[in-house]
Amino acid sequence: MCQAAFFARGGFGNCMRLSKEQTAENRTRVLDAALGLFAERGFSGVAVSELMAEAGLTHGGFYNHFESKAALEAEACGLAFERAVGALRKVAARPAGVERRAAMKLYVERYLSEKARDARGPSCPMVAFSADVSRESAEIQKRYALGVAAYLDELARAMEAGRPQAMALTAELVGALTLARSVAQTDKALSKAVLDAARERIVWRLAP
Repeated sequence: MCQAAFFARGGFGNCMRLSKEQTAENRTRVLDAALGLFAERGFSGVAVSELMAEAGLTHGGFYNHFESKAALEAEACGLAFERAVGALRKVAARPAGVERRAAMKLYVERYLSEKARDARGPSCPMVAFSADVSRESAEIQKRYALGVAAYLDELARAMEAGRPQAMALTAELVGALTLARSVAQTDKALSKAVLDAARERIVWRLAP
């Protein structure tokens, strides 16, 4: 590129902008890759080299984005809950009454579906991380607890109910999906029966 064209396109300032944009994009790729692998294998079951390879980046670039693996784990946990709460926020945004109950029913059906059970890593952070979080750092435990609290509050709004009801429903959802996943490889029929029973019971209660 000739000098005139270089400066016409913004010169070094444009190069720096592109560099910052690429850095932000790469950071997002690392977070997304980490979240998928952590959901599948737990925090301790994933090495930095693996998650960087999953993101399509070099191992050495990790510390350009995160000061430690623990920092990434905490942020990934927070991101998982942001997405889970965001899905519920869409339900809670529907008009109260029949329309919101229909949206809540659809949410439950998707949560307790065979597709959700068979996913490589569960999208629900409580299913993905509950078995590991007590062994992780204080920061991860804090992020997890804050995430659970936010989830319960948004679920209560979506249900048009109080927090105790949201706690009970969360226990049903998380327990059923966790149990169904745990036996899916050895007893598909039992796994499906767990999902069906929980889904039918919850949907029946949500009926107008």
